[in-house]
Amino acid sequence: MKVTPTPTAAYLSGVVHSRRMGRTFSIGDMDPDTFSRIKNYDETVGRLDHYYGVVKRQLIANQSFMTGQFPESSAERVVSDVRTSLYCAFSIWCLHQAYKRIDDDRGKTFELGQSVVKCMRGILRSWMKQADKVERFKANQTTHNALHSKFHLVTGDEVLTCEQYNHLQIDVVSLYLLFLVQMTASGLQIVFTIDEVNLVQNLVYYVERAYRTPDFGMWQRGSKYNNGSSELHASSIGLAKSALEAVNGCNLFGDHGSSQSVVYVDIDAHNRNRTIFETLLPRESSSTSSDMALMMAISFPAFGTHDQLLYSKTKSKIVQKLRGRHGFKRFARDGFGTVLEDSSERFYKDSTVQKFERIESEWPLFYMYMIIDGVFRSDKKQVDEYKQLLRPLIHYDRRTGEDSFGAASNPTLPQYYFVPSEHLSGERAEPGSQPRFASAVGGPGDLFLWGQAMLVVTELLLEELVHINEIDLIRRYLPSYNRPRRTTRYSAFQGTASDLVVQVVLVAESRRLQAMLATYGIQSQTPKEVEPVQIWSQKQLVQVYRNLGVNWKLGLEGRPPRPIGALGTSKVYRISGQTVLCYPLIFDSTDFYLNHDMALLIDDIKSEIQFVGRYWRLSGRPTCCLIMKETHMRDTNFRKMVDLLAMLKTGSCEGVKVRVGRLQNLMSSSCTEHLDFMDAAEDWGVEPEPFRELANKTVGYQSLTDIPTATIYNETEPLTIQELQHKSDHELQHIWRGISTLRGRSYILKLLLDRHGPDYQLEGVTVHQRLVQLNSEAGTLRCWSVLRFCSSLLGRVVDSISPYLTAILVSGKQFAIGVIGQPEVVIDKPLTPAEIESLFFGSVRPLDVIQAVLQQELVLCSGRLILTRPDLFAGILTIRIGWFLQAMELYSRIEGREQPIAEMAPSEVRALLYNVLSLDSNSCNISITPRQQRQIDGCLGRSPRNLHSSVWFILGRTAGGLTIGQRHLPQSPTITDMTVGELRFAILVNDMLAQCPQPELRQIVVQLIALIATILERNPELSFRGCIELSQMVDEAHRLYLKDGGEGGTTSELDGFFQLPPSATAGYLARTVVHHLLTRPMTALDDIDATAALESAAASPQLTVETILSYPPPSLPSSDSPEPPELPATQSSSSWPGGILTEFLGTVLSEDGTT
Repeated sequence: MKVTPTPTAAYLSGVVHSRRMGRTFSIGDMDPDTFSRIKNYDETVGRLDHYYGVVKRQLIANQSFMTGQFPESSAERVVSDVRTSLYCAFSIWCLHQAYKRIDDDRGKTFELGQSVVKCMRGILRSWMKQADKVERFKANQTTHNALHSKFHLVTGDEVLTCEQYNHLQIDVVSLYLLFLVQMTASGLQIVFTIDEVNLVQNLVYYVERAYRTPDFGMWQRGSKYNNGSSELHASSIGLAKSALEAVNGCNLFGDHGSSQSVVYVDIDAHNRNRTIFETLLPRESSSTSSDMALMMAISFPAFGTHDQLLYSKTKSKIVQKLRGRHGFKRFARDGFGTVLEDSSERFYKDSTVQKFERIESEWPLFYMYMIIDGVFRSDKKQVDEYKQLLRPLIHYDRRTGEDSFGAASNPTLPQYYFVPSEHLSGERAEPGSQPRFASAVGGPGDLFLWGQAMLVVTELLLEELVHINEIDLIRRYLPSYNRPRRTTRYSAFQGTASDLVVQVVLVAESRRLQAMLATYGIQSQTPKEVEPVQIWSQKQLVQVYRNLGVNWKLGLEGRPPRPIGALGTSKVYRISGQTVLCYPLIFDSTDFYLNHDMALLIDDIKSEIQFVGRYWRLSGRPTCCLIMKETHMRDTNFRKMVDLLAMLKTGSCEGVKVRVGRLQNLMSSSCTEHLDFMDAAEDWGVEPEPFRELANKTVGYQSLTDIPTATIYNETEPLTIQELQHKSDHELQHIWRGISTLRGRSYILKLLLDRHGPDYQLEGVTVHQRLVQLNSEAGTLRCWSVLRFCSSLLGRVVDSISPYLTAILVSGKQFAIGVIGQPEVVIDKPLTPAEIESLFFGSVRPLDVIQAVLQQELVLCSGRLILTRPDLFAGILTIRIGWFLQAMELYSRIEGREQPIAEMAPSEVRALLYNVLSLDSNSCNISITPRQQRQIDGCLGRSPRNLHSSVWFILGRTAGGLTIGQRHLPQSPTITDMTVGELRFAILVNDMLAQCPQPELRQIVVQLIALIATILERNPELSFRGCIELSQMVDEAHRLYLKDGGEGGTTSELDGFFQLPPSATAGYLARTVVHHLLTRPMTALDDIDATAALESAAASPQLTVETILSYPPPSLPSSDSPEPPELPATQSSSSWPGGILTEFLGTVLSEDGTT
């Protein structure tokens, strides 16, 4: 009798699909009975038993009997690979899930489950031995502190050092966390003890900073040049983001666990990973445009993004650039497995990767990822397409039974297919035309276990022996707002409500302030009125979180003391019976001087509310606590604060819905986080100090006009440091007694600090204490230059600068710090706060004290702007902070302001930076000359969109390369080792332009490059034989300008030339290029003699060098002119090739002088 299986709970509860992802077909769309009866019981058991045999022979047979881990290939007997082990465990777990449908599985379900548990515990045990690395990595994300991704197969000990192998692979740890949650949700008990729970919690801390941790990526090579350097990888960040979402609120003991076995995630760390991951897409890294690793980040197993546009753009780029007839390439110019790679060398030499172009190995493994992606997205066409491509690549040893591909089993899959040496030239000439051979790894004698594991998963899905909801129990494949709601005490990522409302609670420091606000119709509460809820600073919450994950046996000290961000402070917390609401970081009384600027605080409040409204992803509404202090009332900008509070009362803050109310009325709809791990904490470490209400004897002020405002402080005839630096210590102390200016006192303290250090006594008080006192006084008086000066001497760093620095880097840009005229320090990788502090105070402060902190302000402002207005930075590759300050000074003088930037309030500095970056759109409001425009654009380093492609094109036609000053950009190995769209090439071009001593000159050179590229593009028969001296060409164009009667002094002074509009400078530059083409060595691209090339153009207009140089700048055609203007023709022994000059002079320039 045939028995039909019963539909599983996993299936019945999971037929939920995303409308957003555009799903058109799904086996889940069938009637449940139809799906469960699709095969009769005997046949289902038979097919499962078949795959059970495959798994036993190919996977479990290669599992270590001691550690449970797997090697990379079956021939390996010593080293295990963590990534391979995870995929093998996942494959076995999928079969375990499929067997759950069978009533009488003869113990196979339990056996398979135990094999999975052994593997996952073996990895956890190996990492537990490296708990000291986890602790060090939390503070310093370096390669030497990384968890290993390869271990001894039998003992689980370290087998390869960090010098022998690139272990820093964030995606491996993230993948472990992701699979751990999936397997725990299925009922497997993987984590046994609280010690192991603590380790997993610390693994969360390990991956939380993936967004700023350069690693070696999924292929263990770092940059695609395989030179030992690491870089940020989008795939690593995407997997970390997905792992953080999955593990948040997970109880590692399953249904049997208590509150002590719950894992917590920093929502702000998750958001930074999500934001930077989506910013990087569709790129993989700065050196790699597209990578197959991204497919595993945006689809199975991570499902890191549900933005359909990003997903489609990334996927289509992968398919277009990496797909082949035998699989997908890992990335362009990948040398692994090619016949040209020297496997004995760990790293490549310079220019090595170019020889791998178009002959990269193709991996059939990735066809299976495309099939699985199609199954999850119910894309039957994609499934069938890649199934047909995969079918001929699978090898069989002809045993009983047939698989879903219609062939006899056991199946084996080669690791990759490579081009043999005799077919390399043909493959380069016509990719995909030559035969490829299968690798030795992947045959019956040496199985490629990752591929075999994924083959089992693919076939189980294709034969409908397992449902997608049974191998994705937490529904990663669905957008967060479509996933089943979790009924739990802990916050969960549930997506964003379409009508999200940000709740706002106003807390006044005193009843007097409350009464004053009430006269303007603004209702607030005092700390006593919100009781029993306590109001904490985020610093207090940081101290509480320090107890999370502490384990002295393993040497783990809990959560690092990282600040809690805007999202984290928007939750209501339940801690040991207390209810706590935290106010944001912007209200913290920090040592840095930015908190003295009320206008900046107002802008930050608006930004905070907009940020929370945009990036909130948790269930429940966010609740923001705004603190109003009496010190705010004395600020001259407090009236603007009242206007902001009145705007919030209307229910909107610049497009974000806001609800202002009493905290007690907002609690029921708030997002509440239960920090149950504190219930067992014996000591909180530091007793929390809630925000206290000030006691006022009288109600006091009733109106803003009654409040005494802060004094506007101005100094007259200040001393200069030059007047003091030659004074003796005795003389300085004598001057100190009689000096009254803040600036003069700060100079004296600086000199004594340099001579004797911070502990030197000045009238019984140390220099450091004097600086702290002076800093406080300057803050009260809003004397910004002295405040910045003292903050720099005290070595103070702006809070949370590191995330904004990272935001700049992942936007495809660098930044450089330094003083103009001195060497700059270029930052191209994320830095720790300690490294940032060392750079500013080690490189900048010795040269300019104030700029050490002023440049920090600009990094902070630039990081915020680049997240909200990336268009403002279009054409800027390197943010050179010192030159940005110079551009701001220029703009300020154009506006007629005499106040130095150092004396401006931080809010004024931020507004000035915005105005400078948006100059083009604001040009109608300010009168600016061509030279001033060039100066500002040159200081900003702004270039046309096609600059780098123009330089690449010129290099292809110029054997000698390009030169500016002492910087030479050669043709080779530049165009052989790099690609035109590569960030490294763009950086080389940018560094060459940085050699221009004047910003105006830089912009003239940029215009010259565009002209040369256009001439060469329109005349493919021409090329430069020698080196193009760009600076020399500009000098020659300037001499032509002087020859025509131009003003501007001597030939070495280009002031008058810089004042010319772009159309005029383009004319002189064009004549210079023509002069070089006619008088300098020139060759045709096909190596025909240059003279012959010229003579072959006899039918064209004939122009001599003399005629060209004496001819006035060409008249520019109108935008609707179909033909170029006619030029006079003369005869000369040196003729111009057919149509080149008329083509150039007539059409190369537009009306504004651009190309």
